[in-house]
Amino acid sequence: MTDRDILESPVDLPNPTLPKGHPLRWTTICIATASLFLLATNAVLLRDWVDEQTPGPIQAKAAVLAASWQDLTDRVGLGKPRALLHREWKEAQAIRFERSPAKPDQR
Repeated sequence: MTDRDILESPVDLPNPTLPKGHPLRWTTICIATASLFLLATNAVLLRDWVDEQTPGPIQAKAAVLAASWQDLTDRVGLGKPRALLHREWKEAQAIRFERSPAKPDQR
């Protein structure tokens, strides 16, 4: 058996059509779209990240901007889905299952 026999498809497939344009353009658009979506819907994460940075004049300005951005997204309602999921997660974390004492014969 030759390499040609192994690599050939038993079904005639059409040549794949490649998207037009530079391949990095598609990747850049996807990353930028995801970043903007997360910036708009998860402003708490941005604020928390800025608050973790080393204190200084730039961090202080960034903290004010991040807090203002979070206030704006919360007023508009963009933060509601994240807040709902966060609340549900914290409630699930708080659940404690009571352990029943083991019966003497089931140790």
